[in-house]
Amino acid sequence: MITPNWTHHAMRLSAGTLFAVLLGWWVGKPVLLPAIFLLAYLAWQFYNSIRLYRWLQSPDTAPPESMGMWSEIFDGIAALQKQNIKRNLQYQSVIDDFEGMADAFPDATLVIDSHDTIRWFNDSAVQLLGLKVPADQGQAVTNLLREPAFAEWLALQGRIHTKLEVPCPADDNITLQISAVRFRKNQRLLILRDITDVQNLERMRRDLVANVSHELRTPLTVLLGYLEMLKAQPDKPDPKAIKRMLKQARQMHALLEDLLELSRLQESDSRDGTGEVDVYMLLAQLEEQANDIDQGTHDLRFDIQTGLNLRGVKADLSSAFQNLITNAIRYTPAQGSIRVGWQESNAGLIFSVKDSGVGIPHRDIPRITERFYRVGSDRNRRTGGTGLGLAIVKHVLHSHDAKLEISSVLGEGSEFRCIFPLERRANA
Repeated sequence: MITPNWTHHAMRLSAGTLFAVLLGWWVGKPVLLPAIFLLAYLAWQFYNSIRLYRWLQSPDTAPPESMGMWSEIFDGIAALQKQNIKRNLQYQSVIDDFEGMADAFPDATLVIDSHDTIRWFNDSAVQLLGLKVPADQGQAVTNLLREPAFAEWLALQGRIHTKLEVPCPADDNITLQISAVRFRKNQRLLILRDITDVQNLERMRRDLVANVSHELRTPLTVLLGYLEMLKAQPDKPDPKAIKRMLKQARQMHALLEDLLELSRLQESDSRDGTGEVDVYMLLAQLEEQANDIDQGTHDLRFDIQTGLNLRGVKADLSSAFQNLITNAIRYTPAQGSIRVGWQESNAGLIFSVKDSGVGIPHRDIPRITERFYRVGSDRNRRTGGTGLGLAIVKHVLHSHDAKLEISSVLGEGSEFRCIFPLERRANA
């Protein structure tokens, strides 16, 4: 801050003026010399004013050198400039920290003013909403989110506080949940969260409850009906009724077993029980079981590479491989072909099941690993499946760092490939 020593400079000016007056009176020019002194003083002030103006136009340069009062002015302004730079750096550091934290948020965040104009947004908003910097800054937020419900909701947020679910403007498959928070004076913070996964989980929960109820209702209805009939005629047991009740009871038992297996896989640690699995011996046992189930109905062949062992959980791998083989037998018409393979390639260790069955529509392939998802009406019930086999396969592969690839052509067959990373190979 400039030192308030103006009295000192005023006294120096008064002394200089008095000296000029006395000198002028002594030489016989009492007006001329004081006038020359004052003009020189004014010229000095004007010269330093110009230097100050030029320096202020280029503040990054060093302050001008001067004497007297102007030296203190230049030094004082330079000191204020340094303080201002230091303070700006501190403010910028706070702003950078805030923006860094805001950009780290997984939720899209926007700051809007009282006119619903976008003042700022984070990186998640760029990725989720497709916003562009700086083109979309200063745009009305209703121009970017054009849902009529959003404009109505936003207009009411000053009086009520609710959340709104709208489709993402950049991707209709994504659902956003929007909330508004008062932020500084006449500004609001809009937080947009991707709740697609939550909605999918909720949909899967509802489907699970509905499908389990549906799957159990049919066999229980059959059992109750025949039991009522046997109760009315205890002396005349019907072998066909007993056979059908046995079939339905086995179906319920298989369903409950698969539900328990799926629950166990979801809750267990993928490392529990991990060891070296002799896949050749495992598939040899599954081949015997498959032949017993198939009874020569299909051309069933196994092509297994020996000495190719896998690090994993034997029981889980057996369950996954058996489900894929059994599905191929169920959905392949009589006299069709089924090929089971276990090979090593550059992509990894591959277990494959290829059949010449009915095939799967392309639109259904992404969902067939969901619990109880049906490709066709009553398909699983007609074939004896529980609708959980591929869900079990999916969880087993996930716990073994593997992935499932499915290719299919309607009427020509399907191929399921379980690809394990090469790091999973064990020394034979």
